[in-house]
Amino acid sequence: MRRLMSNCDRSVTLTGNDLNIDRFAMASALVERAQSHKEWIGDDHGDRYEEALVSGAIPEEMQIVIKEIFDHLRAALDYCAQEVWRHFSGNPQGAKVYFPIAKKGTRENEFLSIMNRLMPGVARASSPAYEAFKSFQAFADQDNSWLPELATVVNQTKHFHLQVASIPQRSIVFAHNGNGVSLMSFAEGHAPSRGTAPWMMIKATQSEIERGGTFDVAFLQLTDIQMELRLFLHEAISGVSRVIEECRKLVT
Repeated sequence: MRRLMSNCDRSVTLTGNDLNIDRFAMASALVERAQSHKEWIGDDHGDRYEEALVSGAIPEEMQIVIKEIFDHLRAALDYCAQEVWRHFSGNPQGAKVYFPIAKKGTRENEFLSIMNRLMPGVARASSPAYEAFKSFQAFADQDNSWLPELATVVNQTKHFHLQVASIPQRSIVFAHNGNGVSLMSFAEGHAPSRGTAPWMMIKATQSEIERGGTFDVAFLQLTDIQMELRLFLHEAISGVSRVIEECRKLVT
């Protein structure tokens, strides 16, 4: 499998020779590469995702691929920020420009200082650009929770990239209502941080499930954010794709 290697330092010092670079095209190419990596992992019978569940261990190659997905997505965001900054500001020359990401718990009135530090001059030059970048944040919409989570996993995996994902010890409960319908729920404290039931392997026979009870389950979880891998990759790839399109609109 061929993979695109990522730079450790995503910031770019922009010069006159950079003006003809289509950073949105580069960002989209990185997202496409991230999507191909996601498909390589898979989420169906016989795919590498299931192989990891059956074996009880996540291969080193898969850990590296997951890390590369995150690096590609983070770099794509930075390309968007650099293009928007160049269009509306471009000053000071030599600025290191990053996509602004507010940590979870950040208040809306704290975002301007983050924007000014990472994309200097843009908020003052363009209110629509400032509002757009503000709308991407988790404080603007809980559906954007993937953004600070992406920042977390990227930062953590700089030094511990082979511990990106794990197979946690989790339990799930099967019961039946008065109409005989099976009900499934995670034991208290065992569910992923958000989302519906993940793609998982239930360690029980069909007859055991039909009788009901508490059983062990296995799924791939991102260690630092306690999110199931497949769901988070979907959120992050879709989210970055939306950011690229919205940023492109700002400069056209």
